[in-house]
Amino acid sequence: MKQINVFDTHHQLLLSHRLKLSSITLLACYPLFLIADISLYRSLDNPNYVIPLALVHLIGMLMSACYLLFFKSVHSRFLSVSYIGLYIAQGAFSSFNSFQQEGNMYAYLIILLACASLLPIQPVIYALLAGIAHIMLLGGLFYFHPGAVSLIMLINFTGGLVVSVVINLSFYHYLRKDYSSQVQLEEEKRNFKSLFFANPQPVVLICLDSENIILYNKQAGHFFGINPQTVSSFSLNSFFPDKKEQEALLGKLKNEVKIENYITHNLVHHANWMMLNFELLSYNKKDALLISVTDVTSFKRIEKELQEHASRDVLTGVFNRRAGIQFIEDLLQQGKDPFCLCFVDVNNLKRVNDEHGHNEGDQLIQLIASTITLTLTEDEYLFRHGGDEFIILLPQTVRQQAEEFLVKLHEKLTRLNDSKIKVYPIAASFGIHDYAPGSTLTVTEMIEIADQEMYKSKQQLKEAQFQ
Repeated sequence: MKQINVFDTHHQLLLSHRLKLSSITLLACYPLFLIADISLYRSLDNPNYVIPLALVHLIGMLMSACYLLFFKSVHSRFLSVSYIGLYIAQGAFSSFNSFQQEGNMYAYLIILLACASLLPIQPVIYALLAGIAHIMLLGGLFYFHPGAVSLIMLINFTGGLVVSVVINLSFYHYLRKDYSSQVQLEEEKRNFKSLFFANPQPVVLICLDSENIILYNKQAGHFFGINPQTVSSFSLNSFFPDKKEQEALLGKLKNEVKIENYITHNLVHHANWMMLNFELLSYNKKDALLISVTDVTSFKRIEKELQEHASRDVLTGVFNRRAGIQFIEDLLQQGKDPFCLCFVDVNNLKRVNDEHGHNEGDQLIQLIASTITLTLTEDEYLFRHGGDEFIILLPQTVRQQAEEFLVKLHEKLTRLNDSKIKVYPIAASFGIHDYAPGSTLTVTEMIEIADQEMYKSKQQLKEAQFQ
C-alpha cells in the first residue's frame, strides 16, 4: 500500500510536469493558430466555421495560461484531470466544427492519441473522460446532422477511441512497471551500500570505464591509506601495475564473473600480503569491479617460516638436500650462466664418532657447516647432501674461482686447527664440477662427477699422509 501511494505521488508529479511542458508548447503555438484562423477567415465564405475555430484556439490558450498560473496552488490532481478533460472536450468540439465544413474529425482523434501516449493518466480516468467526450460528440452529430454520420464513420471514430484507451493502458502499465523496477533498484542499491560499508574486511568498488574508485569502506581506507583527498590518485593500476596481469585478470573475469582467493602483494604498503576476491557487477548502470581484501600477511609469514623449516637441515641449519637440488635445477632451467658444484666430505668422522662419541661427531659436522657458511656470499648456497657430505653451489662461477674459494675455506680450517679448538684434526675433502651453458648433464650426473673428484682428492690426501 505504501509503494502504491508513493507511485501515485510520483505519477502525479510526472503528469503535472508533462502538462506544464505541453502548456508552454501550446502557448507558443497558439499565436500561429490565430494567424492561420485569420487567413482562413479571409479566404473562406463560411464564417460559421472560422469563428468557432478561432474561439476554440482562444479558449485553449486561456486554459493553458490558467494551468501554468494555478498548477502549484490548486490541488494538482483535480486541476490536472479537469484540464485534460477540458482539452479532450475542446478537441471534440473542434472536430464537430470541422465535420460541418470538411466532413472529418481528425482534431479529436489527434488529441485523444496525444493524451493517451504523452500524458500518464490513470486508465480509468482517461477512459471516463474520453468516453464522455465521445458520447457528447456523437450525440451532437446525430442531433444536428442525423443523416451525415454513416455506420463506417461511427465504427472508425469509436475504434480510434478504443485504440487510444489501449495505448493509454499500455503506457500507464509500462510506467508503473518501470517505477517498480526503479524502486527495487534503489532498494537493492541501499542494501548493497549497507552491506558494503558494514563489511569487516576492506572493500573497494572500481568503475571499469574510468578505472577509478567509486566506493570504499572504512576498513579499505585504513588498509590502503585512502581518504577523500587521496581517493582520486587510486585506480585499478594501484592493485595491478602490470598491464599484462591486469588484462589477464579482466579477461578471466569476463568468462567467470567471479575470482576468489587471488594472492598478491599489497602494492600500497609493501610490507603486506593480501588475498583478493573479485566480482563483476553493475552499479548505476555501469560495469564495476568489486574487490574484497583479506590481509594474509601473518599467514604468509607463517607459510614462509614453514617453508624455511621444511627446507633446512635440523642438525646444521643449512639447506637440506631437497632444497639444494631445487636450487641446482633452477639454475639448469635458466641455463645461461656457468656455475660450480663443490662436493664436501668431512674427514675422519667415523674415528671421531668411535673415539669421542656421536655427539662430538655432530659437533664436528656443525663446525664444518658453520665455517663454510661464513665463507659464502649472499648468492652462494650450502646444503647437506647427507651424513658427512655437503654441496656448495657457486652461481656465475668458473672452475678457477671455485678453486680460489676452496683455498680460502682451507685456510679457515687450518686456523681452526691451529687454535686447538678440538683435540682431533678438523679437515674435509673437496671435489669440483664446473657447469658450462649448453651442457646436457643432469643434476645427479653433475653431483656424481663432483663426488668422484672429491674421492680422488681424499685418496691423494691419504697417500700423502701414508708416505
